[in-house]
This record gives sequence, structure tokens and C-alpha cells, in this order.
Amino acid sequence: MSFREYQPIPLCSKLDSPTDQKLTYVELDRLEALGKQLNIRIIEHVSRTLVRPRQFVGSVQVSDRLLEFLPKIEPVGEHDLPVVRQNLLKMLLVTHDLDLSHTNLAALTQTSGSWLDLLMRFFCHTLATQLRHGLVKRYRVEEDDLPVVRGRLMLEQQISRNFIHKERMACEFDELDENHALNWAFKWVIMRMLTLAHSERTRQAAQEIMPLFSNVSDVSLNRLDIGKIALDRSSERFRMCWELAKLFIAGNTSDVYSGGQQSFALLFDMNDLFEGYIGKSLQQILRKHPNRVQLQHSARFLVKDKNTQHRLFKLRPDIVIMDGEAISCIVDTKWKRLKPNQRKAGVLQSDIYQMYAYAGRHECASILLLYPWDPSTGNLEGERKHFMVEDTMVRIRIAEISLFDLKNVPTQLLALLKDDLLKQPFTGAQTD
Repeated sequence: MSFREYQPIPLCSKLDSPTDQKLTYVELDRLEALGKQLNIRIIEHVSRTLVRPRQFVGSVQVSDRLLEFLPKIEPVGEHDLPVVRQNLLKMLLVTHDLDLSHTNLAALTQTSGSWLDLLMRFFCHTLATQLRHGLVKRYRVEEDDLPVVRGRLMLEQQISRNFIHKERMACEFDELDENHALNWAFKWVIMRMLTLAHSERTRQAAQEIMPLFSNVSDVSLNRLDIGKIALDRSSERFRMCWELAKLFIAGNTSDVYSGGQQSFALLFDMNDLFEGYIGKSLQQILRKHPNRVQLQHSARFLVKDKNTQHRLFKLRPDIVIMDGEAISCIVDTKWKRLKPNQRKAGVLQSDIYQMYAYAGRHECASILLLYPWDPSTGNLEGERKHFMVEDTMVRIRIAEISLFDLKNVPTQLLALLKDDLLKQPFTGAQTD
């Protein structure tokens, strides 16, 4: 069942159908319990009988229903949900530095299923591509009693275990096979996907690769030390698969409302996702340009303690564009809706104060506040307001960017930043 950010959702005691655009009071209690466990507010109350999702998007398994929370990206019709799901996945992959150059996401969205189904099909497709070249094999140390010496003879164990059985040799040796932690994790993810898949095509994609792991042990997640699993030269080709697997593993939660069984909640804060997507997109667009992009730049503080000389209140702009050692532009993203017809365009006063502090401490005269485009605010995305800080040369521009067709994002960003890049002529995004 799909819901959009801040979409009003009626509450009821019992659903007439699993596809009802409603939440039961039991589901609400479970979502709130999960939110407390994850230390986020998934749902907020509008009235006694109405709630709405906040800015967290993704999928949550609640009882027998998989609830899908999607970002409020224009347009909003039901027929546009596949595009919204695809864009959410693309934004997530770009934010995590995963290469999309050889990926056909459109082909994966042409069947029914939730956003989680799309993520699972993408993982299976990516993993299957690498498995054509075989599973990664690694050496592991084994001990066994063998008829002939293999590797190293363990004298102490030979005396204690085989004193009578002279025909057996206690050996320690290296075994090269696919039964190791990376493949244990992949197998666990595939098995978990089989229990969560709602689309038959997703289930089939997982079933097709499962036999390739027949010689890999079934290892539960609580026995896997994910932090110690590292890729080496032989397994580097599985990097995208492993990053996707880690995202999926992060969604496995201890279900506080089902007697300790495992549930699934893969949620992302759209404030962070929007910031990460714009920042990584700019790094990709300008990767061959003399101007360089830095994310979460934190070289300056706002104040200094007079007595201790300690610097306090670190300033951390979302994105800074560097011209040599100077900052030519600061870009700050806001996952909010503008109101361009208002005198202040719906921009919060606190945001303007924050941008003024950024400009002053970083000696930067150009600030861009970037919001997602809302079709109700105008026919075209782009700059909405242009403010000048009184008695200074500091300009704070308010702009919107459309996320419906992500192929157009580079063009939109370059158009908004063209004046800040004029010192280094640049015609467009680098694609090679």
C-alpha cells in the first residue's frame, strides 16, 4: 500500500481490503513503536481520526501489509508512482556513489510491485550480472584428520587425537571455496527477499540466483559481523552488490511488537537524501571542471569563547563550490515547499539568518537556497526570488529544481550556477 509524504490518512478499526488507503489503529501503534525504536517520527497526528506520514520514505512491513512511503515528487497521479519509485531508487544510488552508467532501471519498473520490490529486483539483477563470472572464492583455515599430510602437521593434536590411529594425520591447511562471510551475507539477503517480495517477478529473480549459493552455508544475520566484511581485489566487482546488500541489511530491525521476531523497515529522511543527491550530482557534473565541490564543509566556526579561546558553533554548509582556495558559491538544500507568491516566498527567517552567517564567515557573496519544485508554484522550475543583503554584495537566491525527470537535473543545476562558474568557462556536464 502506497502513501505519499504528508498525505492525510484516515484511521479505522478494521480494513475492508488490504488495498484500503487507510491505517488501522493497530498499524498506527506499531508504526509509532517502530519510530521510537529507530528514534524518528514516522507518523504525525492531524486529528483523532487522521494521521499523515512525515518526511521519511521507504518501506515498512506491518503485520501482513507492506507499507510504502513515497516522496512528494511531482506529479502526484497514481499512474506516476512507477516514476516516483524509480527516481527514489536513483537518488538513493547516486547518494551512495553507486554507478548507474550501465543500468537500465526503466526495464525493472515495467512490472507491478512496491518500491521495495524495485530495490530487490535491482539487487538481484546486479548480483546475477556478476555471478555470470562465478562466486568469489577465498582461502580459509581448516583443521581435519586426513590420511596424508596436507598443509601443516599439528603435532600436539596428532599426539592427543591420533596416538592410536597412526593412519590419520591432524592437519591444518588452507581451503579455497565460496563458503565465506561475503557470500553468507548475500545468501541471507536473498532468502530475506524471498519472504518480503510482493511481486512474482521479484520472487522469480531471487529464486533464479538462489541455486548458485547451494554450497554456501546458511548463516543468520546475528552471526554475521557486517563491519568486518571487506572487499579485496578479487571481490571488488561485487561492490555495488555489497553496498545494496548493506542497505537492505540495515532495514532488518528487531520487531518490538511481534515477540522479538524480525521485521523490516527501510526508511530514509528526504532532507538528507535530497541534500546528498544534489551534492553528489554536482560533484559528478563538475568532476572535470577547475571548480571543485565539497560536501558538509566545516572549516569555520561562528564564535570563539573569549576566556578559553575555544571555537564554538561549527558552520557546516551542505555544499560549497570552491574556486581555488576561495568559496565561489554556497548551496544549501531544503526539502520544503516554497510559496513564491508570498513576499518572502515561504522561506523561513531562520534559514536566511543561517545563510547570512555562512556568507559572512566563509567570505562568500553567492548563496543558493535550493528547494524541490512544486508545479503549483509556476510552470517552470528555476530561480524564484533574488535577495540582496542590505549594505553588502551578498546575494541569496531562492530556487526550485524539478525531480520528475532526473536526466534534466544536471542542466538545471548548471543553469542556476552559471554566474558562479563564469570565471572558469564550462559548457555542460561531463559524461565520459
